[in-house]
Amino acid sequence: MSIARLVDEGRIHRFSATKEEVNRAMEIAARDLAVAENLLTIDVDWCFSIAYNSVLQACRDYMFHKG
Repeated sequence: MSIARLVDEGRIHRFSATKEEVNRAMEIAARDLAVAENLLTIDVDWCFSIAYNSVLQACRDYMFHKG
């Protein structure tokens, strides 16, 4: 399903993020990645969980950037 179709169907909406919102999302992604790296030798399951969240935040940041 294309993004245009999702917009047309009202399933998603365009969003204009502020520069601060974009920066905050990237800060969260960087923070989570740092935490994941620190946990690598302690608890690999939590490490991957937090790293996954970092990727989600980075993707969210990209969507904010694209609108």
